[in-house]
Amino acid sequence: MAKINCHKIYSSMSYTVKELANELGISEKTIFRWIENGLRIVDGSKKPILIMGVEVKDFTRRKDSKKKVGKIKRNEFLCLTCKKGRRAKRGSIKKLKSKKLGECYVCNGKMSRTI
Repeated sequence: MAKINCHKIYSSMSYTVKELANELGISEKTIFRWIENGLRIVDGSKKPILIMGVEVKDFTRRKDSKKKVGKIKRNEFLCLTCKKGRRAKRGSIKKLKSKKLGECYVCNGKMSRTI
């Protein structure tokens, strides 16, 4: 999923769900999902639902920071299930062109590392 570009959103303005969806180029359903997941609305706004621009910027920044994975140590792989750097199970490491593949020691998920 692409990163949301909030440069068109002004921090001091309030937006309706429809306006926000148009400015960000996403659907209104996505905005409603964000509200369910913690995007704060203006207190007392029922119809139309109003959302402050600063809240949108903070929410998307927090949402994007959760996706980032820290640096992986030399003997670790990126676990595609845990989304963390983990060690591979012994004997599970295989080389495939420019990648090493393995199995996660913690969750048994697939792991990958570029050589």
